[in-house]
Amino acid sequence: MIINEHILSIPTLRTVHDAYKDPMPALKFLRYRYDPKSPYCDAPEEEKDEICLNEFPGEYTLEDPAMVDAIKWLIDRYVTPTYRYYLDCKILLEKMGAYGRDMPVTAGRDGNLSALQTQTRNMGKSILEFKQLEKVVMQELEDMNKAKNRGGTESAYDENN
Repeated sequence: MIINEHILSIPTLRTVHDAYKDPMPALKFLRYRYDPKSPYCDAPEEEKDEICLNEFPGEYTLEDPAMVDAIKWLIDRYVTPTYRYYLDCKILLEKMGAYGRDMPVTAGRDGNLSALQTQTRNMGKSILEFKQLEKVVMQELEDMNKAKNRGGTESAYDENN
């Protein structure tokens, strides 16, 4: 990761840059935690903060005003209602998988065997529908980030749109 004109021209990220003696760990945390296309995008949602804090240790904390503002800015930038729904569905899939992995199978009137059988029967459909949602979300994010200039060219960092 390189600190470039894009980081320095976005006021919220510039504040993070200026808040720390070594801003790279904080900026890496923000990039890899909140970028929907980061290598950590498939990590369990409830573990991403901890994973990224461990991967990019530094003098920052998630309670620092600069980090709080940057996280809010990134969430406002990336988390559309569709993306939020996608993340909620991802968490639900993770919880269903953990339930099936961790709970003992019990039979009988009060057992969970029939519920697990139903879950197994519907698993393929759930995965396919989740993958369709994922495609919609990725297309939405791609459309948000497309250049708005003629011919698909990008603006220079010092050029107003």
